Amino acid sequence: MFSDVIGHSEIIDGLKNIIKSGRIANAYIFAGPSNIGKEFIAINFAKALNCKEVNDDCCDKCVSCRRINDGNHTDVRLIKPDGAKLKIEQMRFLKRQGAYKALESEYKIYIIVDAEKMTPEAANSILKTLEEPSNGTIFILLTQVYNALLPTIRSRCQLLRFSLVPQKVLLEALTKYPGMTEPKAKWLTIRSQGRPGKALKMAGENVNSNKDEMSWVMAVLSQRDKSQLLNVFKKAEEMSKLDDSIDIVISWYRDMLLVKQGCSEELLIHTNEKQKLEQLAQSYSGTEIEKLIDLALNLQNLIQRNINPVLAMEVMMFNALNTLTTRL
Repeated sequence: MFSDVIGHSEIIDGLKNIIKSGRIANAYIFAGPSNIGKEFIAINFAKALNCKEVNDDCCDKCVSCRRINDGNHTDVRLIKPDGAKLKIEQMRFLKRQGAYKALESEYKIYIIVDAEKMTPEAANSILKTLEEPSNGTIFILLTQVYNALLPTIRSRCQLLRFSLVPQKVLLEALTKYPGMTEPKAKWLTIRSQGRPGKALKMAGENVNSNKDEMSWVMAVLSQRDKSQLLNVFKKAEEMSKLDDSIDIVISWYRDMLLVKQGCSEELLIHTNEKQKLEQLAQSYSGTEIEKLIDLALNLQNLIQRNINPVLAMEVMMFNALNTLTTRL
């Protein structure tokens, strides 16, 4: 249900008004950072459009809602990349299926995840489908990189821009979850950087699982010892397997910069590592840390554009070590 969504109140209100008015477009683009709820809202929008019991939301109880939740609804499909890309065969399938009327609901809805990963052939194929829309068929394209979509695709879709959820809103929502302590909710809020999906995923994980690895990496970098470069590469390869490897590195640099500036402990992500952070921060200038954060952010952007994550981590570690061997 829309009430289960964390944040994005304006977008939810807009979708409810769309449903109430009956002015349903044949294609939408949900654009914004990863793990902020685009897919969850798209699924709930699909449920609301086809719900048997509620007019501007979903009940999560009727046959239609339950089948969508289970992923076996005939008229609602979630399309994800086949490997690294969305391929033309997947778009051709949508074109064929979209030509038929809905079988058990009012609308046929196709949610295309990571739409920026369409091959050129796939993008041209879906464009032809959007140019000749079928009544009762709705496409929802989810993307982190809006400008990576063809301008002709963008012009045929209604755009909904998603932003990071404010910390206050996210913290309030997390504290309501069963078994959630206030300190853990606060840690998750800061660590997830406004991404509810990321916060909920981390809530079920061991938050200290990468502590030792990152402490080792930061210690090696702070020593400016190039003889450890091979070991750094090996650790970079291990870390690249984590979904948020770059975010983890950025979070340490962020805390080091804050510690160097004398901020209060409550603003830190890694509050239990303050002593370690203070030791590491002594080895860096503020300018060096800022330079490393910029490097990490640039590589994070490249990963979103499908650069090999192992290569990205190795480049970051090498450049970090190389930069720090020359004092500014």
